Amino acid sequence: MIDANTKIAIVGGGIGGLVAGIALQKAGFNPVIYERAPEFGEVGAGISISPNATLGLESLGFTDYLNANANEPLEQRLYHGETGELLKTFDRRDCRETYKAAYCQLHRADLLNMLIDAFGRSNCAMNHGLADVYSRVDGVILTFEDGSTAEADIVIAADGLRSVIRDSLFDSEPPEFSGHVAWRALVPAEKLGPKSVERLNINHLGTGRNIVSYPVRGTELVNIVALTKAEDWAEESWNAKAEKSELAAHYEGWTDYVMELLEAIPGDALYRWGLFIRKPLENWVSGRTALLGDAAHPMLPYMGQGASCAIEDGVILGRAFAVAETPGQALKIYAESRIERASLLQSESNLGGDRLQAIDPYAFRDTPIKNEDALGIFAYDPATVPLIK
Repeated sequence: MIDANTKIAIVGGGIGGLVAGIALQKAGFNPVIYERAPEFGEVGAGISISPNATLGLESLGFTDYLNANANEPLEQRLYHGETGELLKTFDRRDCRETYKAAYCQLHRADLLNMLIDAFGRSNCAMNHGLADVYSRVDGVILTFEDGSTAEADIVIAADGLRSVIRDSLFDSEPPEFSGHVAWRALVPAEKLGPKSVERLNINHLGTGRNIVSYPVRGTELVNIVALTKAEDWAEESWNAKAEKSELAAHYEGWTDYVMELLEAIPGDALYRWGLFIRKPLENWVSGRTALLGDAAHPMLPYMGQGASCAIEDGVILGRAFAVAETPGQALKIYAESRIERASLLQSESNLGGDRLQAIDPYAFRDTPIKNEDALGIFAYDPATVPLIK
């Protein structure tokens, strides 16, 4: 078995990096997370965790937390954006029976803070933005933006879409703007009507755009995510403050419910970010380094699988290190067990935007939809799926 004293460095303290860290701890290791931010702060957005990822979190001991803190939507509803007509309903009441786990909606910051506490804040090296990485036969050297360095036997790159490690060690083309823009905000539920806090995931559709809402923190807040198109993305920041008037211009003439959502957004609470994509990689391992989460497989949010896929990665990584004889074998098991699955999620998610936004909304009422159920996405259990050795 692998020596428990093997030095494992995880670059990136997002959901994927933290889940990987916790899974490695469960396997008997003591990884360190290096995070660019000076401290973990409030992340102002909701997050959906589908049953495949819920199973992964539950395998790490978080069943009670999810039962106490997550909203479980009874239905996902698709409405015509302009007329308000109900087009299609997906019943989520049977998720626990069908997939053995719930479909969960949470505040992203709540989930992140729970994972940080479980991993241990003292195990995180904050304010460590990675500048470069050097791979050697016997390990890896990390150089940080402040000039400091760290050595590791194994490095897990969970440093996101613009991964320094991916760009340094892998033959990879840079991110490309997808033509899609996301807008997000959290609204106090008291500013909205009762429909906004029902146990639903509500999606209003129109050609070239849609807008989703669902409650988080019980009925305290309503998460809003709007998705539109743009010719290009000129902002230096991928994530920027936005004016409500900019967003409202995309939804002029839409149903009253959508207008109420937009009006209720606090003046300083709206963000927008350009959605970028990268081509799938055939290999996630370079020497003693492996990619995880968005560093490996960034995907558009149209199937809600970005965070769920990263959770799957982290659980499988921990399982691989628990059964492998050497660190190199562990990385090989991890990558080979994940690439086919993650590539499917990545490709289907990236196609999902055009499927969702390119056709007349009435088509969703009249024709079958190639969604998560049809693709079998929810049926995957990262805690029990056979590893490829």
